[in-house]
Amino acid sequence: MEWTGRVEADYLNVRAAFEHADGRTKARVCLGLWRYWRNGAHIGEGRDWLALVLAAPDELGDDVRARLLHGAAILAATQDEHETAYGFAVDSLGRATAAGDRATIGHAHNALGIAAIGGGDHEAAVAHFEQSLVVWRELGVPPGVAAALGNLSKVSLSRGELAAAERYAGECLDLERANGNTRGILLALECRGQIMLARGDVAAARAALGESLALSRQIGDAFGAAMAQHQLGLAARADGDPAEALRLLVAALVTRHEVGDRLDLAISLDVVAALLAPDDPAHAARLVGAADNLRAKHRLTEPPDEQTLRSATLPMLSAYPRDRAAGRAASLDHIVATLKDLGSSV
Repeated sequence: MEWTGRVEADYLNVRAAFEHADGRTKARVCLGLWRYWRNGAHIGEGRDWLALVLAAPDELGDDVRARLLHGAAILAATQDEHETAYGFAVDSLGRATAAGDRATIGHAHNALGIAAIGGGDHEAAVAHFEQSLVVWRELGVPPGVAAALGNLSKVSLSRGELAAAERYAGECLDLERANGNTRGILLALECRGQIMLARGDVAAARAALGESLALSRQIGDAFGAAMAQHQLGLAARADGDPAEALRLLVAALVTRHEVGDRLDLAISLDVVAALLAPDDPAHAARLVGAADNLRAKHRLTEPPDEQTLRSATLPMLSAYPRDRAAGRAASLDHIVATLKDLGSSV
């Protein structure tokens, strides 16, 4: 059983122990579990526990508090609260610097880069990831090097720099396989799959994404599984199989809603809308309206490739302004429930 499975099996006991622990023990529990929470399981509770520990009097020391703040930053970014994540990461960096903790400095720059991506500032993201990479190379820590390379691959891909993205992803994947880091492997494969899709090599994309999906399920990473399913849906669409594309895209969308992955949920809504627009423009317009509302409510950025997708979809929906308005006003639970029914019928 993966360590995540062991934690899940004993989670009720962990919760009881946390409730009766002193402050230092609570901090150790949070430091041990935030990566588990990042996978999607109990992420809201994990953030609450971290907030409780961080709100306590400053008795832990800069080194411990910096590590806790890094975990809090990553969990906030995972749920697309990028301003909150940025604040935690800045505090983490300052405390780690004061404590002379180079490893946490590397982690803090990584968190700042992730927050910058969420805020649409790709130049700042690259600067932080490169600084993180420098730290990890100086320390000789392959997992840290791999994480920085993986994030540089993601930001390069989002900027359309496929050659750089492929170079970073390849080096990252080699390191993660050598380290036996399952989560790192699945994330590198996810990047490789997206790169292959962008290059039009659907077979290679499907192979990478299929392995990424299997590994995500193995360790219980709901975010990773949803991304793999989403990209596999895009591969099915590229292969001319709209029914399979819809099934996979809706499955990813449902998971993203369940775990609070708002930025990717908005993307899912737009992609499913594009798939439905030719045959069911009214439903597609409601999905676009729901994506509009989600982005406005949480101040989410719209990636460049999504802007291209929407510009191709919106002209097909111009006769359905009331449906788009209805989508803006509808609850996400209702929007997702209608898609569940649609996805199960194909």
